[in-house]
Amino acid sequence: MLAVSMPWSKFLMSNAQIILLISWLMDAALLEKLKKFRKNKTALVLSSMFLLHIIGLCYTTDMHYGMEDVRKKIPLMLLPLIFSTSPPISKKMLEKILSMFVLSVVMASMVCFIALLGYTKKEILEPRDASIFISHIRFSLMISIAIFMLGYFFHQNKNLLFKILYAGVIFWLLLFLLMMEAETGIICVIAVTLLLLFYFFLKIEKVMLKLALIPCILLSVFWGGYFLFSNQGNNNEKNSEYNNTLPILTKTGNTYFNDTVNQETENGNNVWIRLCEKELEEEWNKKSNLNYSEKDLKGNELKYTLIRFMTSKGLNKDSEGVNLLSEEEIKSIEKGKINVNYIGILNPSAGVSKIKWEFENYLRGGNPSGHSVTQRFEFWKAAIGIIKENFWLVVGRGDSKIAFEKQYEKINSPLKKEWRFRSHNQFFAIAVALGIFGLLWFLFTLFYPVIKEKKIFSYLYFTFFATALLSFFAEDTLETQAGVTFFAFFNSLFLFCQKKEDHTVSSSR
Repeated sequence: MLAVSMPWSKFLMSNAQIILLISWLMDAALLEKLKKFRKNKTALVLSSMFLLHIIGLCYTTDMHYGMEDVRKKIPLMLLPLIFSTSPPISKKMLEKILSMFVLSVVMASMVCFIALLGYTKKEILEPRDASIFISHIRFSLMISIAIFMLGYFFHQNKNLLFKILYAGVIFWLLLFLLMMEAETGIICVIAVTLLLLFYFFLKIEKVMLKLALIPCILLSVFWGGYFLFSNQGNNNEKNSEYNNTLPILTKTGNTYFNDTVNQETENGNNVWIRLCEKELEEEWNKKSNLNYSEKDLKGNELKYTLIRFMTSKGLNKDSEGVNLLSEEEIKSIEKGKINVNYIGILNPSAGVSKIKWEFENYLRGGNPSGHSVTQRFEFWKAAIGIIKENFWLVVGRGDSKIAFEKQYEKINSPLKKEWRFRSHNQFFAIAVALGIFGLLWFLFTLFYPVIKEKKIFSYLYFTFFATALLSFFAEDTLETQAGVTFFAFFNSLFLFCQKKEDHTVSSSR
């Protein structure tokens, strides 16, 4: 129930853990279990992370927020306690649990795909909004490890039909990650796959085979880069004509605004040229229910969205240009789409284009608010400032939110108030709330179990642990119920329930 509920419902996650706890407490050998737990150093170390958060409450002024935060961390204590005092399950049972988790992830992805197509009542403004049950970031992490679990099943099953089925499902999940533009999940899949390939490459004993594989690897990297970056802009000749041949008057005799100093571009076209706001406003208000001077559905200035979108198409920003927009394009502008290439449900290069624009905008001094990548720099800047001021002390588990609010004001952050989030980095999140000693202990709780239980060469554990660890650098994964449950469940399952001789990386080659 817990494995199946993770992609769907926080309520079911909680209920599953309550049922696990009740069944654990009802065992006649409860005292023996407690003794077993006390002797298990790995389980004690894992559970100590929860106790550290409890200690953090002693320094908290906002006890309500602190208690709510600690409540989310309960799986860090509960699941190691239950799993470490239970006997290891059979390989067959482990595979059943993993199969049910994978099936649940696949079904959830299909429902989210239906939402992405617009067949639900939920308004989808960004592809990531299609994750309608839990955070798209946590869902993308679940998809990532589901892909690696399918790789395990692909290797284990000798039936050709099942191999084709597993390969097909892997392809679907990869495709869905791209459709959802889930950067965290995509990066985790690519990075962990490269680590696995590097490991297998080192294990190859035949020198000639290694030499033959090197050009194949380089060719794959080159092809991947070309696929992502080849469509970043229109034809150079067209851009040159658009940017350098500047008309003075529109066809109706109004004057164009042409700012050749501002180098902001969309698809290689300068944004602030060929612009006649008078005509643009009049014609747009005839076409749309959203007023030109209002905000689009994403909360950004509609006129700015419109100007950028029309620029991406190479249109003059005047009445004639507005009339060349299709009904679908008008709807897309209303939803906050700033580039014609962002329309559709599968645009692998669109994500790269957005990130590239975010960096260009940030380097020009633009406001990073609402931009998923560059606003993280502001999150991290605030977090580092808090850590420096409280290096040897503890902010307190419940006071993290207050500390960030004060720090954003102190550094005069350009982020709008609705975008002033916490660190989006698990290591910073721990250091802010629990101090430098709390961070050091957190690192110990991460790596001690891997070393003590010698799990680094377990394929299933390695792919999970590497995925989780990578997510910690760009996300505060353990600050949400779904993230904590995801981490605590699989960490405990693979450390305590999986037999040590099963599923090593070398045997899965």
